[in-house]
Amino acid sequence: MKWNKCRLNVLAFLVLGLLEKQTVNFTSLATTFPGRSQTLSCYRRIQRFFLEVVFDESIMATLIASLFAPEGRWQLSMDRTNWMFGIFKINILFLAINYKGMSIPILWTLLPKKGCSNTTERVELLKRFRKIFPEQAIQRLLMDREFKALQG
Repeated sequence: MKWNKCRLNVLAFLVLGLLEKQTVNFTSLATTFPGRSQTLSCYRRIQRFFLEVVFDESIMATLIASLFAPEGRWQLSMDRTNWMFGIFKINILFLAINYKGMSIPILWTLLPKKGCSNTTERVELLKRFRKIFPEQAIQRLLMDREFKALQG
């Protein structure tokens, strides 16, 4: 897949829209695209972008870290979120860099089940992090009560 100018533009518009709207809702993001295109047209551009573009995990994690990671030791958060998308259950375990009061997802795993993650899934996510950032010092890893099996 080639990153042509059109795809790069859509990516830039999406990033700016995310910062402005603070949502991942395509309809809302489409309203932030510059120019005279109709919102529905911009919405379709966003849909095509995500249908056609495949992101390399290592490159994306490194890019996110270069934009949001503090100097020195990082503070990370691990959490899980789930919701319904029509009839589909979406369940995501993610690892995020804590940055200025926000958690910026850096790696994630789609869980093919409902309910909590297990220790194996959590450890695998941390191993992927270590593979991409083998030398990175971690100040702390924050998790909520769902993850108590990892403590101690």
